[in-house]
Amino acid sequence: MAASCQEVAVGLLARRDHSVHELQQKLSQRGFDDDTIDTTLSECLERGWLDDARFAASLLRQGVNKHHGWLRICQDAKRKGIDIELLARAEQDAEVDWYLLAKETALRKYADQDGCLPPVEHKVKAKRMRFLQSRGFNFDQIQYALNHDDIDTHF
Repeated sequence: MAASCQEVAVGLLARRDHSVHELQQKLSQRGFDDDTIDTTLSECLERGWLDDARFAASLLRQGVNKHHGWLRICQDAKRKGIDIELLARAEQDAEVDWYLLAKETALRKYADQDGCLPPVEHKVKAKRMRFLQSRGFNFDQIQYALNHDDIDTHF
């Protein structure tokens, strides 16, 4: 006996939170028709099982815990169908210090035994900058993270 659309949706939501877009895609992949999916999504939204604002806050928390920058988290949110405005509201509530997060990320990856970033040649610094950029940090945050003027900063 095949499970109903609502049973499948509840099963998916029981494992982890999903965005409306993600859940719609997963239900569609399982062969449910658009009308049934729309009805199921509406019901899940009404009951509070599905909430894009909550999902955006969760996505932001996960990204910060993975030491991802704002740009990377925004990219992940777009891919999951989350409006950047929802993510921006979640970011305001979370009050993330992106500069400090970039510094912590650089220190985790490149710190010496004393917990400091040692001075390096230009090629190595460029490689470190590309790494932080791939993590989603902007240029100012990367410059701050790789700055050696604040030697008292330890991880």
